[in-house]
Amino acid sequence: MKLGFIGAGNMSGAILDGVLKGGLLKADQLCVSNRHEDKLVRFALLGVHTTTDNRQVAHEADLVILGIKPQMFGEVLPQIADELRGKGVLSISPGYSLSWLREQLPGCHVMRAMPNTPLLVGKGCTALARTDDVPEALFGAVKDVFSSAGEVFVVPENLIDAVIAIAGSSPAYFFRMAAAMVDAGQALGLEPDDALRMAALTMEGSARMLLESGKTAGELTRQVCSPGGTTLAALTAFDDYHLEDMVAQAMERCVRRSQELGK
Repeated sequence: MKLGFIGAGNMSGAILDGVLKGGLLKADQLCVSNRHEDKLVRFALLGVHTTTDNRQVAHEADLVILGIKPQMFGEVLPQIADELRGKGVLSISPGYSLSWLREQLPGCHVMRAMPNTPLLVGKGCTALARTDDVPEALFGAVKDVFSSAGEVFVVPENLIDAVIAIAGSSPAYFFRMAAAMVDAGQALGLEPDDALRMAALTMEGSARMLLESGKTAGELTRQVCSPGGTTLAALTAFDDYHLEDMVAQAMERCVRRSQELGK
């Protein structure tokens, strides 16, 4: 199989790196296009075929990942539609539905993926949705591509917006909390670098406990708390400021915006 990327942004790079590191494909089975040649240098150094011609990638590849910005779809898809007939096409952009993609790319096997930025460090969480006509072998290849840099979940398309709220956008939730913890730690006298590492390592370890302990988040919370102790005192601030309501509202707004962008 030849895998093509139209767009050479961070997410395309993360997917491509995972494929190479995992030994799924070799560099000569990969091709990337971008209109800015300087964005292609790092891919060329890996031995990947690069070009500024989107049609060339569409012609050469069996499966094409659309890694372009949403506002570029209207310009790029008409350029490549005739080269993609009978091939697999996967969008990693929010908003563009499978039915819309099918209209723009007649005769293609269209799919959507909602990856998140931890894909950049091989710890991604990706949801996949597809149309009914996508062959099992092709869809299996797509799952392998994203599994090379994280974990994959297959969902009905109507749940993609929910995935954006809980996985696609949520790294920013954690980063913002970490930044707030670092600022507070610094105000309490810790060095900024030490505070950052302490917060990040604690997040990492807590996530591992949640995935591996077999306990719920509530059970693990109670495990940390001692009656009358420091953790319970800290959590009273979460209660006073209604943390759960704030998180639910953030996710609802995320879903609403994704639906507004939909086509």
